[in-house]
Amino acid sequence: MPDFVKPKTWDFGALVVAGAGAVLSGANLAASNSATASGSISGTTTTIFVVVQLAICCLSLMMLGKTAKEGTLWGNLFAVGGCFVGMGGVLLASALWALS
Repeated sequence: MPDFVKPKTWDFGALVVAGAGAVLSGANLAASNSATASGSISGTTTTIFVVVQLAICCLSLMMLGKTAKEGTLWGNLFAVGGCFVGMGGVLLASALWALS
């Protein structure tokens, strides 16, 4: 039976970044669902969501560089997932702003 590689510190960091992106996407979706009238989501709120999600995506790419150097599979998967979550959050925030 193959042994699983134990996650290292950077692997957990990549998981935290991916989790933060997922939480922000959920907060963005909740904010858009609470909007009652057309145009009730402010441009400032949308801008903050877009910029923070872009930062999540960039931070995930930096984590990917570190976990690839360490050679751990878990960190690579978490970092790539965080990049997808971050970019998906950017697209979600932009789409919800355009629809409101």
